[in-house]
Amino acid sequence: MARLQSFDIEKKSHGKARSGTAAFNLQANSARTYFMFGLTLFVIYGVGKMMLPADNSNDELVLKGDASGGWGAEHNHPVGTSGSKTGDIYPPPSGTNSAWDTPVSHYDESSISSASSSYNSEKVDLELRESDLLMVLSPLLFIPSHSRPEYEKYQTESGASTYSEEVLYDKRTPHGMAFDFMVNRDKRPVHHDDALVTQRFVLTLLFYATGGKQDEHTSPSSSIEGGRTSGWDAGMAHFLTGLHECHWVKKSVEDQFWGMLSMDGDSDRRVGVTKCNSDMEVTEIRLADLNLVGFIPEEIKWLSSLVSLDIQNNHLAGPIPGSLGELDELKYLSLDGNNFSGTIPDVFDNLLNLERAYLNFNDFNGAMPMSLCTLREEGALKDLWSDCGGYPITCTCCTVCCDMVAECNEMESQKGN
Repeated sequence: MARLQSFDIEKKSHGKARSGTAAFNLQANSARTYFMFGLTLFVIYGVGKMMLPADNSNDELVLKGDASGGWGAEHNHPVGTSGSKTGDIYPPPSGTNSAWDTPVSHYDESSISSASSSYNSEKVDLELRESDLLMVLSPLLFIPSHSRPEYEKYQTESGASTYSEEVLYDKRTPHGMAFDFMVNRDKRPVHHDDALVTQRFVLTLLFYATGGKQDEHTSPSSSIEGGRTSGWDAGMAHFLTGLHECHWVKKSVEDQFWGMLSMDGDSDRRVGVTKCNSDMEVTEIRLADLNLVGFIPEEIKWLSSLVSLDIQNNHLAGPIPGSLGELDELKYLSLDGNNFSGTIPDVFDNLLNLERAYLNFNDFNGAMPMSLCTLREEGALKDLWSDCGGYPITCTCCTVCCDMVAECNEMESQKGN
């Protein structure tokens, strides 16, 4: 009986011991679980803090770099969640309305708008000026009637100027080059209502028609026309500068040399536009000995105040423009020493002021026109030279006849006159 009781007591005591051990183990597991859970939360919190941007004291978002190689916000637009260049990357902090309300950009929108507006305004002004010049100049043009490859598609049998606008935009032609200069490259742009806009265009056209180079700073090139080498560029006579065309003039090297040796002040001759009147209209042009090639354009008639035209000793070809007969003020005409050909046009009736005309050393043929002989016999014409010393020209009123090469002799019938 006593043994049984002791067994029951031992059984109860062992049961209590096992129950206490289980309770202890449960408490230990719970603590471990809480610890691991807390550690997990701590790790998540730490990772989250690393991924989120630092909270600056001024609450402004500052981008320090991106995948493009380290360029910051001063070089790249921030891209927001909406995909727009000016959207916010993160929601703005509460209570802010300055940095977050203003998109980050390295462009000054006001300056861009101003520059764009200025560009558009300049473009519109250029287009309007081009249109106005086209309206003023196109009625004044003459398509050359003699053979010129660059004008072939514009020439008609009647010689009428039916393609004036097209030729002004054809930069293969002297007319197109002159118009392009007036519109796009002239450093002293003139407007269509300028009284002398035609004068500037005609002088520019004369430059290109006589083989002038487009770049005034280039040295004489080796362009060939009719077997001749052209050396005529704008710098040789200060043509196409930003000055008024009355200042398109330069002292020639030859005249500088002889001017130093001569005591005569009149020997200091210049090349280019050598004289203008008080209204700034061109009255004298001297382009002698400049190795010109090409032709004289008919538009020279619009230089209505021209008194003297000297283009001797060059390589100009083609016929004499008939429009020379409309230069009422002309007193001096020197075309000698060129390659002009054909017959001399009978267009000089109205040149009552003409005193000297030199047409020798060219390739003219036929008879001297009656209009020049009349001026010689009844008008102011004192000197009339031509190649009448042989077969090309028949002239009974010339003062001097030459042989097309070098020899010139005074006509016996004209001595003393």
